[in-house]
Amino acid sequence: MCFGSRPQAPQIIYQGPSQDDINRNAAALETYRAQSAQQQQQFAQQLQMQIDQANAQANDQRARLAQEQQMAASELAAQQQGAYAAAVTQSQPVEAATTTAAKPKEKRKSGLKIAPGATAASAGAGLNIGV
Repeated sequence: MCFGSRPQAPQIIYQGPSQDDINRNAAALETYRAQSAQQQQQFAQQLQMQIDQANAQANDQRARLAQEQQMAASELAAQQQGAYAAAVTQSQPVEAATTTAAKPKEKRKSGLKIAPGATAASAGAGLNIGV
């Protein structure tokens, strides 16, 4: 047993990263920033190049479409000129189609119907009772 001694608070010593660690981290962070900026610049250049190529292709396509429309319009005008130059004659129809008045439908003549299946009565059509 310990008589007369008081408990003492523990001694806390903060040991943070050393200056060398801080300098290494700062250098790594600066390297990361530089690489990130370089990658961003390369990406922006590639993207701009793709945009320029797409715009050039679109302009080429527009020019080609305008040329095709102009050619189609000139071909259509030539076709219409040929259509207007056609000769037309009028003549009477050779055989005119004629129609007659509608006739009423002929009704079928049937005999007396007595069978449940509504068949006309005739020889041998009666009851067959199993003779």
